[in-house]
Amino acid sequence: SVAQMHRKTKIIATLGPATSTAAAIEKLIARGMNVARLNFSHGDHGEHERRYLLVRRIASDMGVPVAVMQDIQGPKIRVGTFPSGSAMLETGSVVTLHPGSGDGDAENVYIAYLDDVAMNVGGKIVLSDGLIELEATDVAPDHITVRVLSGGELKDHKGASFPGARTQIPIVTAKDEKDLNFGADLGVDLVAASFVNSGRDVRTVREVVGTTPIIAKIETAVGYAHIDGILAEAEGAMVARGDLGVELALESIPRAQSEIVHTTNAAGRISIIATEMLESMITSPRPTRAEVTDVYRSVLDGTDAVMLSAETAVGAYPTRAVSLMSNICFEAEQSKEYGRAADISNLSHGAPFASATAEASVDTADRLGIATIVAFTESGTTAGLLSKYRPHAHIFAFTPSVATYRAMAIYGGVTPMLVDRVRSTDEMIAAAESELLRLGLVREGEGLVMVAGIPPNQRASTNIMKLHVVGSGDTLAPDAR
Repeated sequence: SVAQMHRKTKIIATLGPATSTAAAIEKLIARGMNVARLNFSHGDHGEHERRYLLVRRIASDMGVPVAVMQDIQGPKIRVGTFPSGSAMLETGSVVTLHPGSGDGDAENVYIAYLDDVAMNVGGKIVLSDGLIELEATDVAPDHITVRVLSGGELKDHKGASFPGARTQIPIVTAKDEKDLNFGADLGVDLVAASFVNSGRDVRTVREVVGTTPIIAKIETAVGYAHIDGILAEAEGAMVARGDLGVELALESIPRAQSEIVHTTNAAGRISIIATEMLESMITSPRPTRAEVTDVYRSVLDGTDAVMLSAETAVGAYPTRAVSLMSNICFEAEQSKEYGRAADISNLSHGAPFASATAEASVDTADRLGIATIVAFTESGTTAGLLSKYRPHAHIFAFTPSVATYRAMAIYGGVTPMLVDRVRSTDEMIAAAESELLRLGLVREGEGLVMVAGIPPNQRASTNIMKLHVVGSGDTLAPDAR
């Protein structure tokens, strides 16, 4: 579809029981999935490995770049279990909270890591994504007594949140470390780290994952407050609206979302908006109008990518959800407002030469009305920088590295292309031109902006921009004809 070819906003789809077969994954890729998310809060290593291998094989057969993102559970505080699978906490009743993961009832609830939370009398505790609210009336070393402010049915393993309280839980749990090592062995392209509160947290994750790009999930009030420090260390940030919506007032979430995306883009990092985007499509073939509007406004906020969770992992209409999301994104990108959010004059980024070259390239393309920017990149950095300036032009990023080709699938406005390693800039330009002509993406006589580094094949060397006319060889400058 037109939306498929020309959509700039990328789509992350979570794989799960509803999307585990070759046929299902092929459909997701065909309809527009750019990044496959493996959610390590659910499922075992065997399931994740099968899905990973299917994505790699099918994407390769289809000739489509698809990145794989591993999302680790992190220090998610969860309640224990109940003999019947749930307990009814009545409003006004008194309940005792115990550390650990035992079997509870309506008067006793077990919570993992409870002894790592600095709780005060009067402090609030929120269970099951905001369904149940508790207030601490007594804090003892081995238990906390609470009054139920608003009750409800509490199911096994539901999340617990302590808005504003300091926690001492390690950012990488024992489970996470096993999962990360497993993901590294598979060869995932990106790691999303949950409950990141500081730049130090990102450095801790970095010790385990090495050079794999880290997306910090902003889902706590503390993380939101420390966004600048986090972006100094991470390659990107995800607005994880579910847990964030428990920690902050619900009505402040839209503003927080815009701020996080703008701050992330201005720092030259990858931005992602996630959670409940087409939530009703888990069971319904049509989303609500509000959900459509939400996806549309998220694109106008300037995000690189939007994400589907349960919609594709366990939903009844995974392919439809991706199709619809693709169409909504494309529609938003046609609006006059698209791209305005990205008015960043100077990226606070550590590569001044590359940033200046990228900005000049985008300005030039915009000024001359050139529709195509061609980037040559070894590590993907050049493509990422160009993406952040949100040009009207489409960016085709050529790389000889298969790993870079896949990983670039998350950058907004960038179409990754695989090219043989070349020796000279002239060869590079010729290779790109013939590939774009073959695919019908450019026409003879059309102007292109080329961005590269001299010499080729060096990392972090972006330093040239060239105006090029398709089919002209190198004979004439564009103005001389």
